[in-house]
Amino acid sequence: MTGESNLVTGVCSGLPLGIQDLMWGTDNERIKSTSDQRVLKSTARILCDMCPIQAQCLAQSIISREQHNRIGGLDVKARRILRRHAEADGVNLSPSSPARTRNLTVWLREHPELVREVRTQSTTREGRRRRSEDQYIYRHRKAMREKAGEA
Repeated sequence: MTGESNLVTGVCSGLPLGIQDLMWGTDNERIKSTSDQRVLKSTARILCDMCPIQAQCLAQSIISREQHNRIGGLDVKARRILRRHAEADGVNLSPSSPARTRNLTVWLREHPELVREVRTQSTTREGRRRRSEDQYIYRHRKAMREKAGEA
């Protein structure tokens, strides 16, 4: 960071880089056991949930459309779902908005129950079924908006 002592850092910043790579997914090939991978991912999610800057980290990964790793305790699918929810709620995430990361961070802090629900949706069989329904609803709403724009 900039060296100011009052800046808040993430929980992960105190871990060695090799451990960070293992837990948040950039070095998964080194861990062959799926049960060990699950333990690392679960531990990473717990650390993210304890982190004071989880919302900012998550917002930045959503804005930048990060396509890899578990960031802010959520995988890529969950972050995409959250982005759609935020946009449907009226959060301006367009590249022309200079405050988009801050706006999304505020929105994420105001909707912790949605973050938990989206995490469940992206990781369970029931969640996958509900995600399919959500995607159908999202596409339907988008088509209706486009149709309304043409009229």
